[in-house]
Amino acid sequence: MREVVFSLLAGLGIGALYAMLATGLVVIYRGSGVINFAHGAFAMYGAFTFDEARRNGHLRLPWVDLLPTRRWNLPVDIRLADGGVSTPLALVVAVVMAGFLGLLVHLVVFRPLRDAAALGKVVASVGVMLYLQGVAQLHFGSGRPRAHDILPTGRIDDVLGLGRELPRSSLYLPAIALLVGGALALLFRATRFGLATRGAATSEKGAVLLGFSPQLLAACNWVLASTLATVATVLVGSLREVGPLRTGTLTPIALSGLVVAALAAALIGGMRSILLATCGGLAIGAAQSLLGYGSSRAWFPLFLRSGVREVVPLAVVVVMLLVRGQVLSPRGAIEERPLPSSPRPVRVSRHVLLWSMIVVAAAFVFQGGARAVFSFGLSTSLIAALIMLSMVVVTGYVGQISLMQMSFAGVAALVVARMLADGSSSPSRPFAIDGPGLPWAVAAALGVAAAVAVGVLVGWPSVRIRGVQLAVATVAVAVALPPLYFENAKLSGVGADGLQPVRAPVVFGVSLAARGDRGLIDRPAFIVFVLVALTVTAAGVANLRRNGTGRRFLAVRANERAAASAGVDVARTKLLAFAFGSAIAGVGGVLLGVQQSDVSAASFTSQASLLYLAFACIGGITSVNGAIVGGVLAPSGLFTVVVGRVLGGSGIDRYITIVGGAALVLTTIVSPDGVAPALQRRFRALGRRLQP
Repeated sequence: MREVVFSLLAGLGIGALYAMLATGLVVIYRGSGVINFAHGAFAMYGAFTFDEARRNGHLRLPWVDLLPTRRWNLPVDIRLADGGVSTPLALVVAVVMAGFLGLLVHLVVFRPLRDAAALGKVVASVGVMLYLQGVAQLHFGSGRPRAHDILPTGRIDDVLGLGRELPRSSLYLPAIALLVGGALALLFRATRFGLATRGAATSEKGAVLLGFSPQLLAACNWVLASTLATVATVLVGSLREVGPLRTGTLTPIALSGLVVAALAAALIGGMRSILLATCGGLAIGAAQSLLGYGSSRAWFPLFLRSGVREVVPLAVVVVMLLVRGQVLSPRGAIEERPLPSSPRPVRVSRHVLLWSMIVVAAAFVFQGGARAVFSFGLSTSLIAALIMLSMVVVTGYVGQISLMQMSFAGVAALVVARMLADGSSSPSRPFAIDGPGLPWAVAAALGVAAAVAVGVLVGWPSVRIRGVQLAVATVAVAVALPPLYFENAKLSGVGADGLQPVRAPVVFGVSLAARGDRGLIDRPAFIVFVLVALTVTAAGVANLRRNGTGRRFLAVRANERAAASAGVDVARTKLLAFAFGSAIAGVGGVLLGVQQSDVSAASFTSQASLLYLAFACIGGITSVNGAIVGGVLAPSGLFTVVVGRVLGGSGIDRYITIVGGAALVLTTIVSPDGVAPALQRRFRALGRRLQP
């Protein structure tokens, strides 16, 4: 019992971080109606700014200099002092940067999107998160700052008579979190600013009539929340042995991922109660610590020891959304734009024939030598387009915001690898993996079936929830699935090196492996294989848009109540969409496994899902053409390879996350339909002008 109590106390430290981040999420939602998926990225950039100023005396501004001149350049790096500044001054610099960043994001991104649909705001916040991650990786490099002690150090001997030592900060931090939560709750209940913010959340028209500016209130709340996120992360930096900070090293992606636990805590408060969100964050941290202690006991199931901490936020999110249903109250916006239109596909057979001929010709032209890099980019784009078609079905046609399509692909890829394994080893693959050694076609079918099963299971909450709330649930699954399954040797069967080999299929005696004799991914047979899968899937998705099932999908997306009154089974329609979408993503995952020859969790992270969503939205997530364009633009795809070759070793890969995030935000604001539909309309207009 002593160990249980001590574990609960030890988890309150990281729980304090969750609590303070959750209060920031509530503040932003109250102030502007946005569930900010980039809130963890705000905390990350503020913490990195603090470390860089304290150690090196530099202030890195949140953008990059892309001007091609030497005379006119954007300021990026400001030197504050030689050899670093004092800790208090570094904290002031970080707080100022956090406030500036919150204000900038509100003015540049979310003020133009104040009347956008829920999908647009979610996508924009994902774009901001990707952008900040890319800028942080570029500015701060791979040096990864170490956590720094702000609060008094030392340990408390024999805390509460438990016979164990506990860091003092583990007790200071919960007290600070409770004080901050209480102060913010009082701010919103007893001050003119707080009452005005609450009134604007209920009715923006009413706030305007009373003389308040909803946008000014929103800007103040963004500044307040981003500042709080930075201060919380800097304070909790002394906890080097807890949660994502247990190594003492801070990384952009790990810190950005803190938003999942913070979202779970905020949902406990219904995105309204700051005090409940604070208590929820502390409880989640304590539960994670307790499960971490339990997983080290002999009685704990072996297959659950990996990723057991990450399951806690997921469980909280699912329980809150399923038990309480629509926990998010709608904001009293003046007007809300409709979702992007889903164009009806035309001349599908002509496009399939034309582009298939071009791709087949390119597959043979790119084979061998230095041109093999284009072959790799081509095959990657084709697979990415296939996975993005799953997003077209789930998000574009039905309006269900799924942030885990790459997770479905990962489930299929790892199941296929396990089903193909037969326990054999070789000099090149010394780690033997047990498996039934099934034929490739059977293994692929089982992999896709597993993806469909997971997809239906994940889609089940969509029966009661939709939109932003479903996005929260799917991102929680995407974060929990890699440690729980992908990296779990007991379940997925990954070898000691974290890899699973994937045997390539053989059809009529022809190997469809991606790698040629020189070890390059340039075999035309594999590209043709992927092309066939893509064209069949694209034709199927286009036909789905034109038949009765597609019309039911669009009816549910437009208005669920109206669709139900017209006789559409809404629950069945949503689950069918998730089944189709996960099956398509599963096919893409299988092909990705064949391309890579070895699959690992690194290829199917939540970060990968968000990147693919970004480029799918840039291309146009409501159309088949948009998925194709998104595939061309995808990371390591054809566009990236061509630009990298043209620029001659410019390191374009370092900018892919920045460009993807910024382009996603810009597309959401300027052209919500995406690039492909906009270009298609212009080409049609040009064609009409050229007609005699």
